Amino acid sequence: MHKYFDKTERELIVRFFSSIGFISTFLMSCIAFINSEYFLFVTLFGSSLIYIWAFNVYKEVEKSANAILYNLYGLMLYLVVTGGAEGTGPIWIFIVSPVTYSIRGLKRGTSDIFIFLLAIMLGFYCADMFNIYEYKPAQFPYRIVFSFIIVALLTGFYEQSREKYSNKIIALSQRNERLATIDPLTELPNRRHAMHKLSEFKKEHAYKGIPFVLLLADVDNFKKINDKYGHNFGDEALIHLANIFKKNIPQNAVASRWGGEEFLIAIPNVSVTEGVNVADKIHDSLKKAAVSLRTNTVNLTISIGVVQSEENRSIDLDIKHADQQLYKAKEQGKNRTCSA
Repeated sequence: MHKYFDKTERELIVRFFSSIGFISTFLMSCIAFINSEYFLFVTLFGSSLIYIWAFNVYKEVEKSANAILYNLYGLMLYLVVTGGAEGTGPIWIFIVSPVTYSIRGLKRGTSDIFIFLLAIMLGFYCADMFNIYEYKPAQFPYRIVFSFIIVALLTGFYEQSREKYSNKIIALSQRNERLATIDPLTELPNRRHAMHKLSEFKKEHAYKGIPFVLLLADVDNFKKINDKYGHNFGDEALIHLANIFKKNIPQNAVASRWGGEEFLIAIPNVSVTEGVNVADKIHDSLKKAAVSLRTNTVNLTISIGVVQSEENRSIDLDIKHADQQLYKAKEQGKNRTCSA
């Protein structure tokens, strides 16, 4: 099935084509029955039943899509070989290209259409060779094949343009999503994304009894670092700190840039003691790894406030309590962790 559609869109597409397929084949089978073309009636009516089946299994998208396409190809081949109603059967093959590209996409659709074209040419040959149906004028099959090739090329060109445009839209959407959730400097989640994750953690705390710990960290003397070494060094310091966080927090934790030189880390399903242990690991890593840019080298220090979430307390209040512990760490001389 076409890669640019999500599951719901794919289901809608197969339901649409199976519905159209059923209605058209059922109506044509009724006309064939009225005209006493019983073999054509049986073929068309059987085809309509396959479309009904494809409609009913629409949630199994690939199975439904294959049923729609292969039923269509088989019916078209039958109409070419037998001539359909008074030799008009081959005219229906022009619906194959748009349906195939809509379901298969460009690459797979092109290969399917190429195989279908070979089958149609073989069908015209068999109709003439075995005297199944005589097309008049004799050039009719050639004109149908040539016209089908032109329509297929035009449809393929349209599909290529549409896929190219879709790629641009997807890339732009991903870029906008990244800008909306990721801090461009540190490549950590931003405040907005962090709040979303905190809401999820809070729900798990409320419904499953899984608490989480908050670590609110602030770089010590960051303004002095910026003033002395410049903003480029300050940016490098924040990137360095973000990398330290990534290396020292648990896999299920979320470290985010909360604002300026302030960072928030949320760790689910741990105690305050375990949160303090993570903070100690961060302090140790900063002590061992200095920030370097050109000739300047500085060992960053940070102050951290650690608190346990409470089920009946709002996220804002949890953060406020973490901020109070951070303030206490600053008051006690910085480069330390305070917890509650």
